[in-house]
Amino acid sequence: MAVTEFQFRTENPVPAEKLDDLIEAVGWGRRGADAWDRICALSSLLITAWDRERLVGMGRILEDGTMCMVYDVAVHPAYQSRGIGTEIMKRIVGQLKNRPYQSIGLFAWNRNPVNVPFYEKFGFRKINFGMKFEPDS
Repeated sequence: MAVTEFQFRTENPVPAEKLDDLIEAVGWGRRGADAWDRICALSSLLITAWDRERLVGMGRILEDGTMCMVYDVAVHPAYQSRGIGTEIMKRIVGQLKNRPYQSIGLFAWNRNPVNVPFYEKFGFRKINFGMKFEPDS
């Protein structure tokens, strides 16, 4: 199936069960309806990819007019390497390119070795700083 055979949508919200099914398939764990309601409401852009009525990919952004973060770029394992993630990122970057953000970022987890090279294709560069809040430490 070519990438043109998938539907890409920006409707928001998306049914929580479909989002949970996708996120669980990529190994991130279910979040539940309440969490997805908040996530969708706060997302400035939510792009989804569909194979008929099956959610097979997604990506979203959060922004405040100055700073922007890309989150939850995910493609169902059975649909990977078909250009879906690339198309989602092209659409996200297309929305971000001409906006006056001071910073556009994302998290690329090291446990997936294809993450960094994938995002570099869209102009993202690996940086060596950052911190994570851990309240119990």
